[in-house]
Amino acid sequence: MDKPDCENPEKAMDDKKADGPDLKPDSSSSSYSRSDKGKKGCCCTRCCKRIGNRFRNCWKGTKGGAKELKDMAREAKGLGRNWAKRSCTVEAVKRTFPIIKWLPKYRLKHFQGDLIAGLTVGLTVIPQGLAYAKVAGLSPEYGLYSAFIGCFVYMLLGTSKDITFGPTAIMSLLTGQFAHPGYMKNSKDPTYAILLSLFSGIIQLAMGIFHVGFIVDYISHPVINSFTTAAAVTIAWGQIKSWFGFTDVPSDFLSQVYWNFKKLPDTKLWDFLMGLICIIVLYGMKKSRSIKWGSLKSRPKRIFKYIIWLATTARNAIVVVLASVASSLFISHGMKPFSLTGTIPPGLPPFRPPKLTMTHNGTNGTETIGTLQLLTDIGPGLAIVPILGLVETIAIGKAFARKYGYTIHSNQELLAVGAANIVGSFVGAYPVTGSFSRTAVNAQSGVMTPAGGIWTAALVLLSLAFLTPLFYYIPTSALAAVIIMAVLDMIDFALLLKLWRVKKIDLIPWIVTFVCSLCIGIEYGIIIGVGVSLLFLLYPWAAPTFQINFVQITDDADHDTVVITLNQGLVFPGIERFKDKVYAKALSEDHSKSVVLDFSYIANADFTAVEGMHQLLEDFAKRKRKLVVCNLRPEILDTFTRAKLKHFQHTPTVDDAISLLKKEHEDAVKKEEADRETMIVPLDTPDIERCTIYNNDSDNEDKTDDEALDKNYIVAQF
Repeated sequence: MDKPDCENPEKAMDDKKADGPDLKPDSSSSSYSRSDKGKKGCCCTRCCKRIGNRFRNCWKGTKGGAKELKDMAREAKGLGRNWAKRSCTVEAVKRTFPIIKWLPKYRLKHFQGDLIAGLTVGLTVIPQGLAYAKVAGLSPEYGLYSAFIGCFVYMLLGTSKDITFGPTAIMSLLTGQFAHPGYMKNSKDPTYAILLSLFSGIIQLAMGIFHVGFIVDYISHPVINSFTTAAAVTIAWGQIKSWFGFTDVPSDFLSQVYWNFKKLPDTKLWDFLMGLICIIVLYGMKKSRSIKWGSLKSRPKRIFKYIIWLATTARNAIVVVLASVASSLFISHGMKPFSLTGTIPPGLPPFRPPKLTMTHNGTNGTETIGTLQLLTDIGPGLAIVPILGLVETIAIGKAFARKYGYTIHSNQELLAVGAANIVGSFVGAYPVTGSFSRTAVNAQSGVMTPAGGIWTAALVLLSLAFLTPLFYYIPTSALAAVIIMAVLDMIDFALLLKLWRVKKIDLIPWIVTFVCSLCIGIEYGIIIGVGVSLLFLLYPWAAPTFQINFVQITDDADHDTVVITLNQGLVFPGIERFKDKVYAKALSEDHSKSVVLDFSYIANADFTAVEGMHQLLEDFAKRKRKLVVCNLRPEILDTFTRAKLKHFQHTPTVDDAISLLKKEHEDAVKKEEADRETMIVPLDTPDIERCTIYNNDSDNEDKTDDEALDKNYIVAQF
């Protein structure tokens, strides 16, 4: 169920734009009490404030404490009731299960489009599933287990008609990295992969429930592009061993580069030829999709065009079938020139909870590994896999939504992918997400609703039930060709030229991510890349820029005023630099000036900023200078006001601040004049030149000081 949005109205509008429809009920809703109507903010916010005030009163020991506690309990009960009313409504259920909206409108034309598209995608996902399972380091059947369950779940929870869930190149590569710790590098035990799917789904589902999908926005486009390109290079190079028929090749990229070149003399010619032929055929069929047919008025030509389109769309399945037929013909004549996929367990996977422990034959005999140790072995994969799964799904969904003119709800997509991974772990699936290539096929095939996934899943289930004996004859080099051709489209070095033209500094996170992904590991490359990208994001906050202006408010140069405009947020990374700048411009050792701080561009201020402001105010007070803040946003002013800063002054504008300083300076001069003492002193009084000199002769008041000093005595004002 959806959580009620108890944020302020402005944030609620932002959430509405980002995550779907606003959950705030109408003013006439029964969720609001009579006394709450017309007040600003949602009922939950007001209830929380009232509960907090009453609890504070009880804590301070005010009268009526028992009554306050009862009222507080009643308010808390009402808060829970309001949340339940808002969450358990027909609209909330429709938002959580979008199928309720489109299923009543389902017609025959939708059925036809979904059937054709679903079967077409099924012909694509079956060979890809078998191939991607090898990338994940698992037996081929686990690719098919991962290919069907997500289709059912997305039909219930998804908001895009085009997205298809299943195994992808990125998820398979990450599973291969995280689901095979050191002591199981060459093992095909699926325990880690299934457990990774379960906990990835739990994390994704929690992110959807608590509306924290914005985390994926902190992964910049150059980092994603670089990671995708590096992953594609890693996957393609990792298939060289299957294409050339090599064995005993390590899994990390640099070792693969070395061993693939070293083992070139051991190339199996038949495997190489089969892979080469499959790549050529796949490439040719892909290019044939771009043929310009012109106007096809006759029915036979239109039918021929459709057959060509269907063949090129299902090219992976056609190539795998033809390669399997060729290998079976060789075997029927007593020859086995190709490396084959081998026996795949027939039948559908059992529906059962994933194992949270596993046994392992270690050096000390059979060992039982507990859940905590399993999760520790997976390590950063528990964060990287779910976040990248969200990135893929949301990016694909938004791209196709823009193209075909509909909207998706990002938060609902998080719920869908999380639920798909959780349910998938019960049938032996590893982590899945939206597939760009299959989503494109789905859209081009004319899919009408998410129900197209039913036919994709049905085709996968049929293949598991009846076709697994035939999978034995599939050459591994043919599957390698399918993978290589699938990931080549993911390689995008063209972005480097765009970055060079637009903003060269963004080349750094791209290059760092790419190099680290290849040299250290794909799982660490994305972490380092995000870290470098965040450093670039945070640097302006740690090194804010300033605009400095000097204003003369008096004839005395010692009373110049400095107007300092801060161009970034007033938060903890940049507080020290901010203070140093103020000290350098206004409180140097040889002179001091009053300062006006213009916070026009400041959107937030944290506790460290409050502490820094407190220190500045104290230092200015010690030097008898003024510090005035202007153009404060209401929320920042509220923060400073609640801190009860001594000597704190603020004005609406810079001009008001200058006027305030002028007035205070004039008042200080008048007060100083009023406080000065008039005395008759001898002419030899020390520092007499610094006094205001008056002659006691009223007739000589207009004389100069030099003329007044000719008298025997003077009237001086100290």
